[in-house]
Amino acid sequence: MISIVSVGDIMPGGLLSDSSRPCANQEVIELLASGDIRCGTLECAFGNKPTYDKAKVADRGNVIYAKDNDIKRLKELQIDIVSLANNHFYDLGVEGAIHTIDLLDKNGILHCGAGANLKEAGKPVVMEFGIKKVAFLAFCDTNYNNVYYCTYATENSPGINPMNEEYVIDEIMRYANLYDYVVVLAHWGTENTFFPNISTYKMANKMLKAGACLVLGSHPHRVQPVLNVRNGSVVFSMGNFLFPERLIAPPKVTYYPEGPIDYSSLPVTNKYPIVHTITLKTLPYLARVGMIVNTCINGSTIISSYRYTFLDNENYLQLLDEQRSNDLNGKLRNLELPLKYNYYSFYKIYKKGFRSVKNKLKKIKSTLK
Repeated sequence: MISIVSVGDIMPGGLLSDSSRPCANQEVIELLASGDIRCGTLECAFGNKPTYDKAKVADRGNVIYAKDNDIKRLKELQIDIVSLANNHFYDLGVEGAIHTIDLLDKNGILHCGAGANLKEAGKPVVMEFGIKKVAFLAFCDTNYNNVYYCTYATENSPGINPMNEEYVIDEIMRYANLYDYVVVLAHWGTENTFFPNISTYKMANKMLKAGACLVLGSHPHRVQPVLNVRNGSVVFSMGNFLFPERLIAPPKVTYYPEGPIDYSSLPVTNKYPIVHTITLKTLPYLARVGMIVNTCINGSTIISSYRYTFLDNENYLQLLDEQRSNDLNGKLRNLELPLKYNYYSFYKIYKKGFRSVKNKLKKIKSTLK
């Protein structure tokens, strides 16, 4: 049996940078250590004096990066593999991406999903567990409305591995023929939603059909349903894992002060605005909730289970309390039914019809005032 422990988006800097305190409690560390291997999404680049991608700032994106020393958090959390296929990995440009890959290599952290060209970006991490081999592939959504500005790899230029359907299916089929299992790390979907969008739902099914046994989603910054089906397991989104509060400098670039700073005097936002002075970027409750997913692979049986994590106001990771975990479980399980039994279209029509009726009732109510 193979046990893969996976988590969502990781940005190990922000207000945690240069702190000597641990970033997670013992329960979280023990859950991570319970698997044979640990993987997650590194949703940033590393750099101490970075030159950021100005084209991204001119678009709709924020520049998110961590300082070089913050890589210690990946080691503290025992992360073995990171996906680089996401919309923030090239925030410090090509030089920042090269520097980050070099830093990961020096620290013995494996990676997939980005590189000097498409061939390199598509290269999997292959792990051996006894006589079995598992290939980890990483792809990033190419829908601008989902991920905004991204640098995608081509045959002759650097970038992240694109989630173009024909290419993705061919890659999964190719590696499924070479190795015993294929795990896909997918950065996709609509932010701040509990229910995966239709393109994500369809792509997940095609990935499983092509030969993936496990699909691990990230990017929505919110947890989404987990499906254990006949031919594999899909985690649509594991939410944020370690994504601390941070400072933003004008116009919208992560900022690290050179000395002590009075945070209480700073303006605060939990959105993604253009700022005109140093601003504290906080996180709403649901963006502080993530999953630790444990997937057991035993022959052709693949089963994923999970526990919720919570990043508190001190940017410290712990397990979510029982009451709030039960509330989330109820919500996600209600959403599993239309996904598991192909009721997706019916569910969307139902929601659209419900909104329509609700809006009509509001109009009627307003005329009666």
